[in-house]
Amino acid sequence: MVNTKTGQAMLTSAQKMNTDTRPVNNINFFRNYNRLVGFTYIAIVVLTLGFFLFQIQQKHTEEIRVIQGHVDRHSQFVEFILRSSLDNLEAMRLSADNFYDTVPATFSEAENHPAHTPLFKKLQQDAQGFNLDQPIEKDATGNLNGIGRLSGRKPEFYLDVEMALNLNQIFQAVAFNLPNASESRFISVDNFSNTYPWMDAAKRPHSDKVYQSQAWLMGTPEKNPTREKYWAPVYYGGTAAGLLVPTAAPIYHNDQFRGVVSIDTSLDYLNRINSDFAYKPGTAFLVDAYGEVVAHPEVYANALEVQSTQSLGKVMPPGILTDGRKLLDIPANKATEAGDYLVIRHPFISAPWQLIFVVPKNQLWKNLLAERGPIMLLVILGLTLLMVVTYYVTTREFISPASKLVAHIATESQFTPAPIPVVPGSWKPWFETISQAFRQSLQLVSIRQELDIAANMQLSILPRHWPNQREFSLWGLMRSAKEVGGDFYDHFSLPGGKTGIVVADVSGKGVPAALFGMVSKTLIRATATRTTGGEAGQTIAVANDILCEDNDECIFVTTFYAVFDPATGSLTYVNGGHPPPLLVHRDGTTEFLPMTGGSALGIMDGIPFAQKTIQLRPGDYVIMYTDGVTEAFNPQNEEFTQERLPPLFEHRLVSDVNIAVERIVAAVDAHANGAPQSDDITCVALHFHFHAETPADNQPLAQVAP
Repeated sequence: MVNTKTGQAMLTSAQKMNTDTRPVNNINFFRNYNRLVGFTYIAIVVLTLGFFLFQIQQKHTEEIRVIQGHVDRHSQFVEFILRSSLDNLEAMRLSADNFYDTVPATFSEAENHPAHTPLFKKLQQDAQGFNLDQPIEKDATGNLNGIGRLSGRKPEFYLDVEMALNLNQIFQAVAFNLPNASESRFISVDNFSNTYPWMDAAKRPHSDKVYQSQAWLMGTPEKNPTREKYWAPVYYGGTAAGLLVPTAAPIYHNDQFRGVVSIDTSLDYLNRINSDFAYKPGTAFLVDAYGEVVAHPEVYANALEVQSTQSLGKVMPPGILTDGRKLLDIPANKATEAGDYLVIRHPFISAPWQLIFVVPKNQLWKNLLAERGPIMLLVILGLTLLMVVTYYVTTREFISPASKLVAHIATESQFTPAPIPVVPGSWKPWFETISQAFRQSLQLVSIRQELDIAANMQLSILPRHWPNQREFSLWGLMRSAKEVGGDFYDHFSLPGGKTGIVVADVSGKGVPAALFGMVSKTLIRATATRTTGGEAGQTIAVANDILCEDNDECIFVTTFYAVFDPATGSLTYVNGGHPPPLLVHRDGTTEFLPMTGGSALGIMDGIPFAQKTIQLRPGDYVIMYTDGVTEAFNPQNEEFTQERLPPLFEHRLVSDVNIAVERIVAAVDAHANGAPQSDDITCVALHFHFHAETPADNQPLAQVAP
């Protein structure tokens, strides 16, 4: 009984082993393939939608730039109109000043003096006052009318009347040059005015009320002691003129206030110009210094029929000026999200006005979706059709023989010989070689993946954002000769507002150099930022001692480390066996920074590193690079050399750090002339704009075209 049970157990075990080692013949390959196709289709659709959303986001950003461009161009045109009004107003004031300086003394005589001008002699006296209802030529003059009598007045009165009549020439030029000018006017302290274009005095009489208007009061010595030009509040000029906004300036003679000259700009004209804003949807409108809307495509659709302005609070969409937010709190010339709207505020130079552009955010998204949605739908439908056709063809031509191939591989993997099944002739070689080819492919893929991971790690540790501040800017690039390189650069903030800059080159190539470079970069940054107030030489010395520990491969790294103080322009640096950076002065002269005598890091511990300090002047560039630049070879095996760098910048100033770096890289590529890159190329440029703490240098230097 015992022997029988033992034999049965051995037989059962043998059968189990035989079952475990049998080829897997019943693989539901089609089910797995269907799942794969389904998941692939879903993934493609998801990725396509993701790319679509990314495009929409990019398009949204681009659309905001387009809007900003429209606002800038529209603002420039309005600015031109406002500037032209001020220029013509200044011409009126200069004409008055010139008249007072060159006028004959006889112009101050009584009204019946024969030396007065012919136009003066056309003035008439009536019961209400005096006027110019019978001018020599109505189109060439305004109507001068006032209260009181012409006779028995002071000499200053007659002189002012002649000056006002002399302004008619300027009034004509204003009407010709400024289509926005509705009226030009001189208002005298002697209770008369000259207004162009001419109109019968009975229809436009001079009134004492004009001396209560802001256009007059803002020009008086009490309100305007500095005699500046100014923009007065909007007023209603009648059914023919509509709303008008005056720009005015005081007139003086011998330091005595004699009156005010003004140009009334038609809001109807401004609204017609503003209605030509090229971007739709969205609304652009103008706001004056008093918070009144002076141009709006909807509020002033019929501008001549409107008798009063609207306040900003009534026109601005809700949710923008909330929680105590004021108009000036919105950043100037920058698209800003406020509530459900995108807002751009542009302040004018020639007037204390603002151009406001408002567009609902959801409207922008709707327009983008309406523009891109049909295309995306067609793409998805096309992908669906492509997947259906691909599924049919691959099932017939590939899946069926491939399923047999998989079964064959599964059988062969169990060390069980199996005959080649009936398959197309082109498939038979695969049955013989697929196992070996697959193993080799896996090995190659594994090696490639490791290199890709190393390259990604190296790129991820390099800084991606560069400072571009008012005081200085910094930018650089690194181009590896192989998949991974030994060059690296870095920049980081230090106490006291200073910035640390590192450019280094590790000996050797490939993965070991890249790993050593990553360690070196991290170590220098950690040492510099951890040591508060530490000197540049001390930082490099500490980093060198640590790198020397357990450096069995004897790898070293040439290093240029600098501490830059943007507040003063001071640059303290240590050169550890690295090529000397090039200093490019603003006047076009160049020089190489003196060496500090330091050796490469990782060779010997316990050695000191000397440091030097230079004072950068505003406009100076410091170009840092590795020997991959100077030792680049051309097809004739000639090096680029260090001597080729200064001519790239001597009397050829650049406008920013990007152009400085790209100029060097372009010169190296031109020298290489297609020869393979033999070493990693790294270049970093520092541009010192101005001293932040010097009041005289409170503005950035003018940029020079490349």
